[in-house]
Order: sequence, then C-alpha cells, then structure tokens
Amino acid sequence: MIGIMGEALIDFIAKTEGDVVSFDSFVGGCALNAATAAGLQDASVGFIGKISADMFGTRMLEHLVDNRVMFDPLLCNASQPSLLAFASLDSKGSATYAFYLDGSAPLSVTKDELITVMAEHTDLRVVHIGSLALTLEPSSSAILAALGEFEPRPVIFLDPNVRPAVITDAAAFRDRMDEAMDLASIMKLSDEDLSYLYPGCDTHAQAAALAQEKDLHVILTLGRGGAAWYTPDGAVRTQAIIDLAVIDTVGAGDTFSGSILTYLHDRDYFGSDGQKPMMGELPLAVIEEALLWASAASAINCSRKGCDPPTKEEVASLLGSL
Repeated sequence: MIGIMGEALIDFIAKTEGDVVSFDSFVGGCALNAATAAGLQDASVGFIGKISADMFGTRMLEHLVDNRVMFDPLLCNASQPSLLAFASLDSKGSATYAFYLDGSAPLSVTKDELITVMAEHTDLRVVHIGSLALTLEPSSSAILAALGEFEPRPVIFLDPNVRPAVITDAAAFRDRMDEAMDLASIMKLSDEDLSYLYPGCDTHAQAAALAQEKDLHVILTLGRGGAAWYTPDGAVRTQAIIDLAVIDTVGAGDTFSGSILTYLHDRDYFGSDGQKPMMGELPLAVIEEALLWASAASAINCSRKGCDPPTKEEVASLLGSL
C-alpha cells in the first residue's frame, strides 16, 4: 500500500471579472492531491492525515471516497478547523498562495496518532511526506519522529514542496529538510524548491550531489524544461515535457508524485510480501518509463482547471497517441 502523509485543504482559486474577484473552491493539499492521483491510477493508497469534522472536512472525505483513497476514522473527525488556501494565478497559470492554517486540523496530528495508523496497515510499502505538514509545527516534528521510530520503516518518498510564504525560520526549515532527506530513499522537488534550500546553487549539480551524498534518488522537475532523475550511483535520465495546452498548474507536482509512486509500487520496487524494497536496483529503463508516465499524467492535469489528475486509462491513451 502507498501511504500519503500530510495535509488536506480547500483551495480557493481567484477569478477576476472587471473589478470583481471571486473564488472557485476545490479540494486540495499536497498529500490529498498525490493520494488522489494514485487512487485514480488504481493504486492501493491510504491518506494519513488529520481532517476536520467541519463542512470542509466532510467535503474532503467525500472526495477521498469518490477517488478510491482509503482513510482512517481515527484522524478524520477532528475538532480543529480545516486548513484553507487562497490562490491567484498569473498569465501562465502559475499559482501564488495565501494560507489560513493556525490551529488547523492537519497541523495538529501527533506522533502517536501517526504510528497507530501506520501500524494498522501491514501492507504499507511507501510513505509520501512533505509540504505544509512537514514545514510547520507541531505536525513536522510529529511526522519525523513517527517515521524515525516506526518499524519496519517503509520506503520514504519526500516532496518538500516549499512554500516560502509560511516559512518564518529558513535555517530551521532547511535543517528539517536535511533530516527528512536522511530518512528518504527518493525525493521529488522542483528547481525552485532546490534553489530555496540551497540559495545560488547550480540546480542540476546540486541535485546530482544530493543523490550521491544522501544515497537517494532525486527527481528534479523543471517546469517547461521537463524533469531529470539523478540516481545515487551517479546516473541521470531526463524527460521533456509533454506539451498540452495549459489551463493552470495547480496540483501538477502532486500529480507527478502520485504517478511516480504508482508506477514503482505497481512493479514492486517498494517491496512486496516477503520481499525487501528494490530502490537500489532500479533499472534505468524503469526510471525512463516512470518519468514518461508521470510527465504525461502531469500534462493532462495541467490541461484542466484545478487539481484534476487523470485515470490510468487517460494516461495510457495519451502516451499511445504520441
């Protein structure tokens, strides 16, 4: 099973008509979006995050059910309010966010709650972490402590998904991501994420160095520049974008992550019954195939409004038409 640990929220996306700005609302959040992407591709996937009992939380649970994502009732009736995000889009469809998160349900999860939920899933092979839940306290410390203590530890997939608007101590955040990298076997991040973590770096050289120094696979997404995958043994594979018309980029990275997770999980690279993970044995051909699959899924998502990941059949159809 794929576990997606982190936040669910409501995205309010601005639309302007003359002098009037109104908002369309969508269920979202890095973790929920990645879980949705995996669920729509028929993966066995569970959302591991705290969801409010308020009206927004009810909508999130309905979304998980509709998209075949499992969840645990222990975490899904929280008294705290839902996390809300407001986004404005530029002319290229890129989003700028403002978050309303103090005291929200996703950030209140505890180490013991996370360990209890993980222990209920004996088939848990990989856990995705990152974004707001890993950026902010107390959820960040809870996630890292839970994964540090839990045995047997699943493969960790890290997506920092850096949100500078909510980071009040950049040095502490970078230390936290360094700790998360030490736990992870695979990390996906954008060139903007990497530049924030390592200001002034050559992003390609830094990604390659991290892969070898941290002994993890590093997937660097580059917007219209495509993506590059750096392996711990120094190999690199690249993938150009699949160029569909872009409506907006909301959820593009999360769809990419969910698709990579599904592709590798379906082929047992995160382990199976009685078998250990094979992350150290990823053939370059599988890396190329996974990059192509995730790029196609992300392109389809960007051709639709909001985060709207494709099904496995839609991805296969697009690739078959190329």
